[in-house]
Amino acid sequence: MKRLFWVLLGLGLLAMPALTQQSVSPALLELANAERAFARMSVEKGVRDSFIANFADEGINFTPHPTNTKEFYGKRPAQVLPLPVTLNWSPIYGDIAQSGELGYTTGPFTLTDNTPAKRPTQHGMYFSIWRKQVDGKWKVLIDLGIQLNSAVAPLDAPFQSALKWKVRSGGQDADKALASLLATDRAFFANAKTGAVAEAWKHLLSEHARIHRNGEFPLVGKSAYSAWVKSQSSAITGEPIKAEVASSGEFGYSYGKYEIHATKPEKGYYVRVWKLDAKGNWRIVFDITSPLPEGK
Repeated sequence: MKRLFWVLLGLGLLAMPALTQQSVSPALLELANAERAFARMSVEKGVRDSFIANFADEGINFTPHPTNTKEFYGKRPAQVLPLPVTLNWSPIYGDIAQSGELGYTTGPFTLTDNTPAKRPTQHGMYFSIWRKQVDGKWKVLIDLGIQLNSAVAPLDAPFQSALKWKVRSGGQDADKALASLLATDRAFFANAKTGAVAEAWKHLLSEHARIHRNGEFPLVGKSAYSAWVKSQSSAITGEPIKAEVASSGEFGYSYGKYEIHATKPEKGYYVRVWKLDAKGNWRIVFDITSPLPEGK
Protein backbone atom coordinates (compact mmCIF):
# COMPACT_ATOMS: atom_id res chain seq x y z
CA MET A 1 0.00 0.00 0.00
CA LYS A 2 2.86 2.39 0.75
CA ARG A 3 4.34 1.78 -2.69
CA LEU A 4 0.95 2.40 -4.31
CA PHE A 5 0.63 5.70 -2.43
CA TRP A 6 3.94 6.98 -3.80
CA VAL A 7 3.12 5.68 -7.26
CA LEU A 8 -0.18 7.55 -7.31
CA LEU A 9 1.51 10.66 -5.96
CA GLY A 10 4.11 10.49 -8.71
CA LEU A 11 1.42 10.16 -11.35
CA GLY A 12 -0.39 13.18 -9.99
CA LEU A 13 -3.44 11.19 -8.88
CA LEU A 14 -3.30 12.43 -5.29
CA ALA A 15 -2.93 16.09 -6.19
CA MET A 16 -5.03 18.52 -4.16
CA PRO A 17 -7.55 19.71 -4.89
CA ALA A 18 -8.44 16.40 -6.50
CA LEU A 19 -9.64 16.57 -10.08
CA THR A 20 -12.86 14.79 -10.88
CA GLN A 21 -14.64 14.11 -14.12
CA GLN A 22 -16.57 17.37 -13.59
CA SER A 23 -13.29 19.28 -14.06
CA VAL A 24 -12.58 17.58 -17.39
CA SER A 25 -13.85 19.36 -20.49
CA PRO A 26 -16.75 17.66 -22.31
CA ALA A 27 -14.55 17.14 -25.40
CA LEU A 28 -11.80 15.43 -23.40
CA LEU A 29 -14.31 13.38 -21.42
CA GLU A 30 -15.75 12.18 -24.73
CA LEU A 31 -12.28 11.06 -25.77
CA ALA A 32 -11.71 9.28 -22.44
CA ASN A 33 -15.03 7.48 -22.85
CA ALA A 34 -14.04 6.38 -26.36
CA GLU A 35 -10.88 4.88 -24.84
CA ARG A 36 -12.92 3.09 -22.17
CA ALA A 37 -15.27 1.67 -24.80
CA PHE A 38 -12.25 0.45 -26.77
CA ALA A 39 -10.91 -1.33 -23.67
CA ARG A 40 -14.29 -2.94 -22.93
CA MET A 41 -14.43 -4.29 -26.48
CA SER A 42 -10.93 -5.71 -26.06
CA VAL A 43 -12.00 -7.56 -22.91
CA GLU A 44 -15.21 -8.87 -24.49
CA LYS A 45 -14.14 -9.63 -28.08
CA GLY A 46 -10.36 -9.69 -28.02
CA VAL A 47 -7.50 -7.60 -29.35
CA ARG A 48 -8.00 -8.31 -33.05
CA ASP A 49 -11.62 -7.18 -33.39
CA SER A 50 -11.30 -4.23 -31.01
CA PHE A 51 -8.18 -2.84 -32.68
CA ILE A 52 -9.67 -3.15 -36.16
CA ALA A 53 -12.83 -1.37 -34.99
CA ASN A 54 -11.13 1.49 -33.12
CA PHE A 55 -8.13 2.40 -35.28
CA ALA A 56 -8.21 4.95 -38.09
CA ASP A 57 -7.51 3.58 -41.55
CA GLU A 58 -4.00 5.07 -41.37
CA GLY A 59 -3.51 4.23 -37.66
CA ILE A 60 -0.30 2.52 -36.61
CA ASN A 61 1.28 0.57 -33.79
CA PHE A 62 4.82 -0.77 -33.49
CA THR A 63 5.43 -4.48 -34.16
CA PRO A 64 8.30 -3.57 -33.76
CA HIS A 65 8.37 -1.17 -36.74
CA PRO A 66 5.52 1.23 -37.56
CA THR A 67 2.74 -1.01 -38.89
CA ASN A 68 -0.73 -0.26 -40.24
CA THR A 69 -2.87 -1.72 -37.47
CA LYS A 70 -5.97 -2.60 -39.49
CA GLU A 71 -3.92 -4.39 -42.13
CA PHE A 72 -1.86 -6.22 -39.49
CA TYR A 73 -4.84 -7.57 -37.54
CA GLY A 74 -6.95 -8.06 -40.65
CA LYS A 75 -4.52 -10.79 -41.75
CA ARG A 76 -4.89 -12.66 -38.47
CA PRO A 77 -7.64 -15.25 -37.90
CA ALA A 78 -10.74 -14.24 -35.96
CA GLN A 79 -10.46 -14.84 -32.24
CA VAL A 80 -12.50 -17.60 -30.63
CA LEU A 81 -14.02 -17.35 -27.18
CA PRO A 82 -12.96 -17.92 -24.48
CA LEU A 83 -9.99 -15.64 -25.09
CA PRO A 84 -6.56 -17.13 -24.28
CA VAL A 85 -5.41 -13.74 -22.97
CA THR A 86 -7.22 -10.58 -21.88
CA LEU A 87 -5.81 -7.14 -22.63
CA ASN A 88 -7.42 -4.46 -20.49
CA TRP A 89 -6.55 -0.84 -19.80
CA SER A 90 -7.99 2.44 -18.59
CA PRO A 91 -7.28 6.13 -19.29
CA ILE A 92 -6.18 8.13 -16.25
CA TYR A 93 -4.66 11.20 -17.93
CA GLY A 94 -5.05 13.03 -21.22
CA ASP A 95 -5.20 16.26 -23.16
CA ILE A 96 -6.91 17.64 -26.22
CA ALA A 97 -6.36 20.44 -28.73
CA GLN A 98 -8.33 23.67 -28.41
CA SER A 99 -10.11 22.75 -31.63
CA GLY A 100 -11.22 19.44 -30.11
CA GLU A 101 -10.26 17.04 -32.91
CA LEU A 102 -6.84 15.79 -31.78
CA GLY A 103 -5.85 14.45 -28.38
CA TYR A 104 -4.17 11.69 -26.38
CA THR A 105 -4.74 9.50 -23.35
CA THR A 106 -2.51 7.32 -21.21
CA GLY A 107 -3.02 4.90 -18.37
CA PRO A 108 -2.29 1.44 -16.96
CA PHE A 109 -2.81 -1.80 -18.86
CA THR A 110 -2.82 -5.45 -17.86
CA LEU A 111 -2.34 -8.58 -19.96
CA THR A 112 -3.85 -11.59 -18.22
CA ASP A 113 -3.22 -15.20 -19.19
CA ASN A 114 -6.48 -17.19 -19.23
CA THR A 115 -4.92 -20.53 -20.19
CA PRO A 116 -4.22 -23.36 -17.70
CA ALA A 117 -0.58 -22.18 -17.64
CA LYS A 118 -1.70 -18.99 -15.82
CA ARG A 119 1.46 -17.06 -16.52
CA PRO A 120 1.94 -13.95 -14.34
CA THR A 121 -0.08 -10.90 -15.36
CA GLN A 122 1.92 -8.34 -17.35
CA HIS A 123 1.71 -4.65 -16.48
CA GLY A 124 2.51 -1.41 -18.24
CA MET A 125 1.34 2.01 -19.35
CA TYR A 126 -0.28 2.51 -22.74
CA PHE A 127 -0.25 5.72 -24.78
CA SER A 128 -2.61 6.55 -27.65
CA ILE A 129 -3.08 9.52 -29.95
CA TRP A 130 -6.62 9.94 -31.27
CA ARG A 131 -8.25 12.00 -34.01
CA LYS A 132 -11.96 12.74 -34.37
CA GLN A 133 -13.21 11.59 -37.78
CA VAL A 134 -15.59 13.44 -40.11
CA ASP A 135 -18.47 11.33 -38.75
CA GLY A 136 -17.70 12.54 -35.22
CA LYS A 137 -16.21 9.24 -34.00
CA TRP A 138 -12.81 9.09 -32.32
CA LYS A 139 -10.23 6.75 -33.88
CA VAL A 140 -6.68 5.85 -32.81
CA LEU A 141 -3.80 7.23 -34.91
CA ILE A 142 -0.84 5.90 -32.91
CA ASP A 143 -0.67 3.36 -30.11
CA LEU A 144 2.28 2.11 -28.08
CA GLY A 145 3.18 1.47 -24.50
CA ILE A 146 5.86 0.63 -21.98
CA GLN A 147 6.17 -2.58 -19.99
CA LEU A 148 6.71 -2.41 -16.24
CA ASN A 149 7.50 -4.90 -13.51
CA SER A 150 4.33 -4.11 -11.57
CA ALA A 151 1.22 -1.95 -11.69
CA VAL A 152 1.73 1.79 -11.26
CA ALA A 153 -1.95 2.67 -10.86
CA PRO A 154 -5.23 0.77 -10.54
CA LEU A 155 -7.45 0.45 -13.60
CA ASP A 156 -10.23 2.29 -11.78
CA ALA A 157 -8.09 5.34 -10.96
CA PRO A 158 -9.90 8.62 -11.73
CA PHE A 159 -9.28 10.33 -15.05
CA GLN A 160 -7.50 13.69 -14.97
CA SER A 161 -7.01 16.39 -17.55
CA ALA A 162 -3.48 17.60 -18.26
CA LEU A 163 -2.48 20.53 -16.09
CA LYS A 164 -3.47 23.85 -17.58
CA TRP A 165 -0.65 26.27 -18.42
CA LYS A 166 -0.36 29.32 -20.60
CA VAL A 167 -0.28 28.40 -24.26
CA ARG A 168 -0.61 30.52 -27.36
CA SER A 169 -4.33 31.14 -27.64
CA GLY A 170 -5.55 29.94 -31.01
CA GLY A 171 -2.06 28.78 -31.93
CA GLN A 172 -1.06 29.76 -35.44
CA ASP A 173 -1.86 28.84 -39.01
CA ALA A 174 -1.86 25.02 -39.09
CA ASP A 175 0.52 24.74 -42.07
CA LYS A 176 3.02 27.13 -40.52
CA ALA A 177 2.60 25.40 -37.17
CA LEU A 178 3.39 22.02 -38.73
CA ALA A 179 6.52 23.39 -40.41
CA SER A 180 7.76 24.95 -37.16
CA LEU A 181 6.99 21.78 -35.16
CA LEU A 182 9.03 19.66 -37.57
CA ALA A 183 11.86 22.21 -37.51
CA THR A 184 11.86 22.09 -33.70
CA ASP A 185 11.87 18.30 -33.68
CA ARG A 186 14.82 18.22 -36.09
CA ALA A 187 16.63 20.87 -34.06
CA PHE A 188 16.48 18.56 -31.03
CA PHE A 189 18.43 15.89 -32.92
CA ALA A 190 20.83 18.47 -34.36
CA ASN A 191 21.77 19.43 -30.80
CA ALA A 192 21.57 15.93 -29.31
CA LYS A 193 23.92 14.41 -31.90
CA THR A 194 26.72 16.68 -30.66
CA GLY A 195 26.46 15.18 -27.18
CA ALA A 196 24.65 18.18 -25.68
CA VAL A 197 21.72 15.91 -24.90
CA ALA A 198 20.81 17.28 -21.47
CA GLU A 199 20.68 20.82 -22.85
CA ALA A 200 18.57 19.66 -25.79
CA TRP A 201 16.02 18.16 -23.39
CA LYS A 202 16.05 21.18 -21.05
CA HIS A 203 15.40 23.50 -23.96
CA LEU A 204 12.27 21.68 -25.14
CA LEU A 205 10.62 19.88 -22.21
CA SER A 206 7.58 21.51 -20.69
CA GLU A 207 7.62 21.80 -16.92
CA HIS A 208 4.66 19.40 -16.92
CA ALA A 209 6.12 16.91 -19.42
CA ARG A 210 5.72 13.18 -19.02
CA ILE A 211 8.49 10.79 -20.03
CA HIS A 212 7.77 7.08 -20.51
CA ARG A 213 10.56 4.56 -20.96
CA ASN A 214 10.37 0.75 -21.00
CA GLY A 215 10.88 -0.77 -17.56
CA GLU A 216 11.14 2.62 -15.84
CA PHE A 217 8.68 4.40 -13.59
CA PRO A 218 6.96 7.17 -15.62
CA LEU A 219 8.49 10.58 -14.99
CA VAL A 220 5.89 13.29 -14.45
CA GLY A 221 6.85 16.95 -14.23
CA LYS A 222 10.11 18.84 -13.91
CA SER A 223 10.82 17.78 -10.33
CA ALA A 224 10.62 14.13 -11.44
CA TYR A 225 12.50 14.31 -14.74
CA SER A 226 15.29 16.74 -13.77
CA ALA A 227 17.65 14.02 -12.52
CA TRP A 228 16.91 11.92 -15.59
CA VAL A 229 17.73 14.84 -17.89
CA LYS A 230 21.06 15.45 -16.12
CA SER A 231 21.99 11.79 -16.61
CA GLN A 232 21.53 11.95 -20.40
CA SER A 233 25.00 12.19 -21.94
CA SER A 234 25.10 9.80 -24.92
CA ALA A 235 24.64 11.40 -28.31
CA ILE A 236 21.29 10.81 -30.01
CA THR A 237 20.58 10.89 -33.72
CA GLY A 238 17.21 10.57 -35.40
CA GLU A 239 14.61 12.14 -37.60
CA PRO A 240 10.83 12.57 -37.67
CA ILE A 241 8.81 10.36 -39.99
CA LYS A 242 5.47 12.11 -39.64
CA ALA A 243 3.88 14.96 -37.72
CA GLU A 244 0.44 16.51 -37.48
CA VAL A 245 -0.93 19.69 -35.94
CA ALA A 246 -4.52 20.36 -34.87
CA SER A 247 -6.48 22.93 -36.86
CA SER A 248 -6.19 25.27 -33.87
CA GLY A 249 -2.42 25.28 -34.41
CA GLU A 250 -1.27 24.97 -30.78
CA PHE A 251 -1.25 21.17 -30.33
CA GLY A 252 0.49 18.47 -32.35
CA TYR A 253 2.50 15.29 -32.38
CA SER A 254 5.48 13.81 -34.17
CA TYR A 255 6.92 10.33 -34.44
CA GLY A 256 10.13 9.07 -35.93
CA LYS A 257 13.23 6.99 -35.43
CA TYR A 258 16.15 7.49 -33.05
CA GLU A 259 19.47 5.94 -32.13
CA ILE A 260 21.32 6.36 -28.83
CA HIS A 261 25.08 6.11 -29.35
CA ALA A 262 26.08 4.61 -26.02
CA THR A 263 28.25 1.72 -24.83
CA LYS A 264 25.08 -0.30 -25.18
CA PRO A 265 23.47 1.36 -28.21
CA GLU A 266 19.73 1.55 -28.64
CA LYS A 267 17.61 2.05 -31.73
CA GLY A 268 13.87 2.50 -31.97
CA TYR A 269 10.99 4.85 -32.50
CA TYR A 270 9.74 7.83 -30.54
CA VAL A 271 6.40 9.61 -30.27
CA ARG A 272 6.09 13.14 -28.92
CA VAL A 273 3.17 15.40 -28.12
CA TRP A 274 3.86 19.13 -28.45
CA LYS A 275 2.11 22.32 -27.32
CA LEU A 276 2.91 25.95 -28.03
CA ASP A 277 3.83 27.93 -24.93
CA ALA A 278 2.70 31.50 -24.32
CA LYS A 279 5.65 32.81 -26.36
CA GLY A 280 4.80 30.65 -29.34
CA ASN A 281 7.59 28.09 -28.82
CA TRP A 282 6.90 24.38 -29.14
CA ARG A 283 7.36 22.39 -25.94
CA ILE A 284 7.31 18.61 -25.44
CA VAL A 285 4.50 17.57 -23.10
CA PHE A 286 4.77 13.80 -23.65
CA ASP A 287 7.70 11.69 -24.86
CA ILE A 288 7.65 7.92 -25.21
CA THR A 289 9.95 5.49 -27.01
CA SER A 290 9.58 2.01 -28.47
CA PRO A 291 13.07 0.40 -28.56
CA LEU A 292 13.80 -2.23 -31.17
CA PRO A 293 14.76 -5.68 -29.91
CA GLU A 294 18.37 -6.55 -30.57
CA GLY A 295 18.83 -7.73 -34.14
CA LYS A 296 15.76 -5.88 -35.40
